[in-house]
Amino acid sequence: MLKTVVITFSIGMAVGFAGTLLSLFGGGSIRVEYMEFALALLLFLVMLIGAYWFVAEVPGPRKVRQPKEKR
Repeated sequence: MLKTVVITFSIGMAVGFAGTLLSLFGGGSIRVEYMEFALALLLFLVMLIGAYWFVAEVPGPRKVRQPKEKR
């Protein structure tokens, strides 16, 4: 589960930081607005996938299959 948090957080922070930089220093052209919109959609997608990973991943330690005892 920690791996899921680290991956989701790092991708989300990179996309959010890029969107912030575009908002602050991008000017006001229509191309920059489209890029900001695409980054917002990408950030939304990362949040959806991250939430799905929390639900889909089985919590707890992985159990190793024990061999059957011989009689």
